[in-house]
Amino acid sequence: MRLAFRPLLAAMLLCAAAAQARITSIEVLETRPFAEGRDFGAGPYQIIRALARGELDPADPRNAVIADIAIAPRNARGRVEYATEVEILRPVDPARASGRLVHEVTNRGRKLMLAYLQDATVSQARMNGLDGAEAVGNALALRLGHTLVWNGWDPDVPRADGNLSITLPMIEGVTADIRDEFVFGVRLPANRAEAPLSYPVADRDPARATLTLRRARDDAPRPVGFEYAGEQAIRLAGGARFEPLSIYEFRYPARGARPLGMGYAATRDLIAHLRHGGAGSPVADISVRAVLAVGISQSGRYLRHHLGLGMNADEDGRRVFDGMLVHIAGAGRVFINERFAQPNRTATWHEDFAFPENWFPIALAATRDPVSGAEGALLRGDATDPLVIEVNTATEYWQKGASLTHTDPGGIRDLPELPGVRHFLVAGTKHAGRAGLTTARGTCVNLNNPHSAGPLLRALLVALVRLGNARDHAAGQSGAAHRGRHPGRGGCGAGGFPGDPRRRAAALRDAGRARHRLGRRHPRRGARLVGAGAGARCRRQ
Repeated sequence: MRLAFRPLLAAMLLCAAAAQARITSIEVLETRPFAEGRDFGAGPYQIIRALARGELDPADPRNAVIADIAIAPRNARGRVEYATEVEILRPVDPARASGRLVHEVTNRGRKLMLAYLQDATVSQARMNGLDGAEAVGNALALRLGHTLVWNGWDPDVPRADGNLSITLPMIEGVTADIRDEFVFGVRLPANRAEAPLSYPVADRDPARATLTLRRARDDAPRPVGFEYAGEQAIRLAGGARFEPLSIYEFRYPARGARPLGMGYAATRDLIAHLRHGGAGSPVADISVRAVLAVGISQSGRYLRHHLGLGMNADEDGRRVFDGMLVHIAGAGRVFINERFAQPNRTATWHEDFAFPENWFPIALAATRDPVSGAEGALLRGDATDPLVIEVNTATEYWQKGASLTHTDPGGIRDLPELPGVRHFLVAGTKHAGRAGLTTARGTCVNLNNPHSAGPLLRALLVALVRLGNARDHAAGQSGAAHRGRHPGRGGCGAGGFPGDPRRRAAALRDAGRARHRLGRRHPRRGARLVGAGAGARCRRQ
């Protein structure tokens, strides 16, 4: 009997040790009423600002996908530590909460869904700071009683306007020759005298670095004189000014690498901690029925990458996000899970063109890479898969490879639409279409496009919840096995959208009667939406 007990005890100790390799503490820094206690429909809301500390076990297979975690500094328990900034907007009265957590993945530290989904038109600083009722626009999520959650995942976001960040360990003694690219007048001010570097310089000997200039991407680069302006910036030699809209490329020896992919695990573990009532959780008194994720542009690419890394299963194998609304991500992921990565990059035809963003597998459904012969999909085909709605505008089809999210890698044939996946095109709309835009030209030749995707996005957020409810109801009628495996996961469980055509039709009406359901049309028909040419063009990005 003693011999039989020892393996059981060893297993219990192993589970206890694994449980420690997650969120270790949540320090609440501030709690205050939102919008002077205004009732949006589910009672007053409050803002909670906190710092969540956690640690990861590099030996855990779910963490082993993180680049360089094996060589990152460890604490006395052999874990790699992090600290992520967290903000929560929740109903004061837990009884009036909907039971849904809506986690918006921050975009370069910023809150975007308040503008893109809820039509807020105040400054980004006010939205980031949740400064007054105007900061949440039409307050859709608050009227529905949802709890909103944000956290930092990129340690290098600008430390301004209340952007959320994360603290990750530095890997000492690691250097490499890397490249930076600058285009002034687009993402950098045209009159800026210095170019910021992504990493500190490891050796400031100018002979070890080169700066080149091209007017267009296909032009031959020509060398340009430069000088260092500190350990993480350069300027042109002799006080010359950078040429607007031209491409400057700087190659140099860098230091200061960090395991940036830990941002994915930090988000994974934070959400698991909140949804399962972990110690110190600021939402422990809310019965969490489901967790939905919203990602816009870069943060939409983050969610696609999250799936590709297998991060939608926590360290106990439980599903993290039940549903995802991925907006204007195209076919991309994020250049983050590499040594000396630069997650702020976003590839376009002119700038950042050669930085990693699109790689196989691209689609949620299974495909075969015609070059390598590899087969794969972003979804796993198991109970950890979320419902996914991918929404793209015309821009993403022209410039971000969006057709490859629902065609094979060659852009030749449509992929079958998976039961838990939907694709939508917002035609005639630009990448950043949202409320408050005008037709003013600004620095462009043509008039600006003022069209907003907000009405569709709001409908799809509501539909995502309703479809999850209906799907879980159908699963409950066929048996309680799912609920037994995942207690408390009502609202958006495993499996697909409801199969009943009448229920599906109702869901489409809820989604604003959107008629461009991609993946249902052959790319050779309706070529304005998805075409073999578009697929081939995007494949080269």
